This record gives sequence, structure tokens and C-alpha cells, in this order.
Amino acid sequence: MDINTIIKIVKDIPKDKWNDEKTIKKAIQAAGKAHGKTFSEAELNIYVQQFKGFSKGGGFVSLLSKLLTSGITKGQIDEIKKKMGN
Repeated sequence: MDINTIIKIVKDIPKDKWNDEKTIKKAIQAAGKAHGKTFSEAELNIYVQQFKGFSKGGGFVSLLSKLLTSGITKGQIDEIKKKMGN
């Protein structure tokens, strides 16, 4: 997946909607659609719960852990942080 597309979709979710399942599902579906993927309702529910977990305090550390185990490099993480404005 193109990280720039994902970053844009996440940045477009208002922070007050980070716990709204309908809004998060739409964002996940948009990310999938941008890459030719559709998600089942079960997959969406899993991703929504993961997003909600990340959006609560301490989320960056657990997100960082997942990214590192999925094969992303520190340079890519630094690029994501820069693009997210951190």
C-alpha cells in the first residue's frame, strides 16, 4: 500500500471521530479501495478495533512495534512521522 494514501486518509479523520466506528470503517474502506482491496465485515471490525486501540494513549508504541515486526524500516517510520507532522 502507498503510505502517502494511508497517511492522507488518517489525517482526514477528525480527532473527535477517532472512536466513531462508522467513520473509521469508511476510512479503512477508502484505503482498501485506493489499492483495489475490499474488506469483509469481520476484517473491518478487526481493523476498527486496532485503530481505536492505537488512537488511545500509548498507541504509537504499539503501532511502532507492529510496523517493525511487519518489516518496515526505521527510515520508513521516520518518514511517516515527518509526514504526520511529528
